Amino acid sequence: MPTTMLIAAIVLVIWVVIGRFTVGALGPLTYVYAFGLGVPLMALHTVAAVLFARDAKFYPSESVSPRASLTAIGSWIVTALFGFFLPDSTPNGMESVFTALTGPNMSGISYGFANTFGVVSMAMAVALVLLALTDLRNTRRALRGEPLSEDELLDRMEAQDGQGEPRHAGGPAASSDSNRQ
Repeated sequence: MPTTMLIAAIVLVIWVVIGRFTVGALGPLTYVYAFGLGVPLMALHTVAAVLFARDAKFYPSESVSPRASLTAIGSWIVTALFGFFLPDSTPNGMESVFTALTGPNMSGISYGFANTFGVVSMAMAVALVLLALTDLRNTRRALRGEPLSEDELLDRMEAQDGQGEPRHAGGPAASSDSNRQ
């Protein structure tokens, strides 16, 4: 999955930056989009892919959690839609793939969706990096035998109580006894 994530990110960044080429709507904003949108999106997706690849080294069978997989797919869909609605300046006015298909009178809708999908695509790319960090942290904890969730911690504590093992040296009873003296 990490390699797929990187390939998808490359394709989607190219789509966002120069996807309007498919309808002949490339303009001077292409360079702004390349550096202002393409570089940050590519950096975030690359960092996520590298983190997922590192996680796969430690724990191959669980290298990408289901929530991270769904977030990646959602991010790809939103980024593809962002590239579809993103307008550029042309001799005919502002055009996007959407306005080329629906007509220039739809440019306001194109702007609105481009702004929305642009913000959401960046947010989802950041979320993907954060999920990759969380998955990597969880993998390291699992390999060390530490509990991953509060439920697992409570289960372990109950198991220790059932075996007669003390949970920790000082507890509420110990502190109340020391207060009486």
